[in-house]
Amino acid sequence: MSVKTVAIMGPTGSGKSTFINSLVPSGIGSCSGIRVGHTLQSETSKVQPIELDNGNGLSFKLVDTPGFDDSREGITDIDVLSMIATFLLEEEKRSTLAGLIYMHRISDTRMGGTARRNLKMFHKLCGPNSLKNVVIITTMWDKVTPGEGKRRERELQSSETLFKPLLDGGAAMRRHDGTRTSALGIINHLLHMQDHATTQIAQELLYEKKGLEETAAGAEIQKELRTIMQKHAADIKSFEEELKSATAVSTKEEIALQKKELEQSVNKLNQQIEDLKRRSGANETYFLPSKGRMTHPASLQSPVRASSLDFSHYPSRGIECAFSFNNVMTGVTVSSQGLRPT
Repeated sequence: MSVKTVAIMGPTGSGKSTFINSLVPSGIGSCSGIRVGHTLQSETSKVQPIELDNGNGLSFKLVDTPGFDDSREGITDIDVLSMIATFLLEEEKRSTLAGLIYMHRISDTRMGGTARRNLKMFHKLCGPNSLKNVVIITTMWDKVTPGEGKRRERELQSSETLFKPLLDGGAAMRRHDGTRTSALGIINHLLHMQDHATTQIAQELLYEKKGLEETAAGAEIQKELRTIMQKHAADIKSFEEELKSATAVSTKEEIALQKKELEQSVNKLNQQIEDLKRRSGANETYFLPSKGRMTHPASLQSPVRASSLDFSHYPSRGIECAFSFNNVMTGVTVSSQGLRPT
């Protein structure tokens, strides 16, 4: 019997790693090297698998994913989309994706641009048909008063620009209080779903044979990039007009520098769009970044034994129960008995 998978998504700092950490049995976390980020610096740079037990003998695989706001230099939204798309495509081939979790901090006074962008991309990735396999989790309830939290929860549930479209489509919304009992309740809800989740991006890539750039998620990223480029183009034109009228040398140099920075930004945005097109080829490796920041999806099925790894040689990144070893992503099981290979 195939082990079911639950994917966790959401912005950096929304509590993804904390949620996973809460599922690890007491006494295991300290030796497994699970790392929880306490800043806005992203701790998850790749799709990270970890196998757990639900307490009733049922194993499941939990997968942490990077957000579309990755804070590390060199990681683009195209990289993130490629990683997530590859993972979801492989899960569809195995029919093992039980569901998806989207995480949101209830402590946020408002949903800012970054959070809205992550939510929009999540909706584009899932599509309407997989929403019944989605749970929206609100975290950090200890940071708000009961009344304040309830008011924000109602706003999130009722707003057409927030979670209402997902909830209307069949998604569930749950609170997470940080305990293992709370987390297991959410996980068991998804594990007992009758049908596996077929995400929109997997449907588009596998069955409709679309390229990555033609998917709803790919089109959304291109739209966002082009919007930014149009704004930069208008600003560049404005700087050109200012250069014509400027007289002081120092002023001209300052304007020229600002113009150059914008031009460099436009070039980088153009490169991202071209990168997306390059990854929309005709074979299964077309999602892979050209610089090799991601391993082939098949490597998720090629574990090595935990005993063969020297933990001290690997930098801390997200859920460290998933190791990058000789360019191969390898999962490790965490159970009440300790670590074992997946």
